[in-house]
Amino acid sequence: MTEAVIHLPTKVTIIVTNDDLNLKVVCNFYGQDRQMNKILLLICFILSNNVYGQSENSSQPDSIYKNRHVRKIIKYENSPRDLSEITYLDKDGRKIRSITYSASYNGKTRRNKRIEGTKHYKYDSNKGLIQTFDSTAYFNGSFGVDYTLFFYDSLGRLTKSQKFQEKFPDSPNYETFYYYSPFKTITIRKKDSLIVYHMTAEYDYDYFEKRSYGYVWEPKLKEGTAIQGRDTSKYQYSDHKDLQKFNQDMVLKNTYNPMKQIMTSDINSVFMNDRTVIHKLAYYYYPNGLLKSVRGYISEFFEYEFEK
Repeated sequence: MTEAVIHLPTKVTIIVTNDDLNLKVVCNFYGQDRQMNKILLLICFILSNNVYGQSENSSQPDSIYKNRHVRKIIKYENSPRDLSEITYLDKDGRKIRSITYSASYNGKTRRNKRIEGTKHYKYDSNKGLIQTFDSTAYFNGSFGVDYTLFFYDSLGRLTKSQKFQEKFPDSPNYETFYYYSPFKTITIRKKDSLIVYHMTAEYDYDYFEKRSYGYVWEPKLKEGTAIQGRDTSKYQYSDHKDLQKFNQDMVLKNTYNPMKQIMTSDINSVFMNDRTVIHKLAYYYYPNGLLKSVRGYISEFFEYEFEK
């Protein structure tokens, strides 16, 4: 997480809007220095991009893919030419493997896509997802492998998932608990006995996300002094023994058509206690009911290949 610690006397509120992206960012800054406010404005955008990601409502239920005999989903991001992900499905519409690709910044990077990660899905005899494996490729040529385990009750309902990192195989990095009537999820992360991440998600029709809220504890950013000979310099560091709490709350006001397809989402996201991002997403479909695109803050486009 990027942080800025600035102590200046006067509060300044800056509101940035972009009608093309349906995006509004609201940040409270302190100080009358215009150059400093420009820097803080840039930081605000960076923070909003780090905290906010595209809504998870861009996928559809397995039954949709099964009934239409979909075998491959090809996803593009930002433009219909920027390949982002390819997902392979089995005959029941379940994911079996996905490949994610590097982002594009210009024509060269668009033509030379790099595989950033792969995910494999494992199911039991009852067709329930029991494990996923995530492989991530880093710029230095190394790889990291994480995995997630899924657990069910006697009724066959998903009750818990645990995500493990390769370097910490004995303890889950994140745990997600699933609740029903109404359906919701709670994801937590612990550091020793302290819960440093706690996020609750609620859903429409037991599928489409309509709200996520919670908090995260992060190390405070502090300033230190280094002395070398006659030279003195200052530096900033994260104090992991002194944490501060940041609240987050994202509300999605979704609309649906008579077939219960999601059509629009008006999203208000508050993060780092008082930073706000407001934007709107619009969903478009092919005549066969498959999602064609999601237009908004980060536009997504979809193509499909079918069983031959």
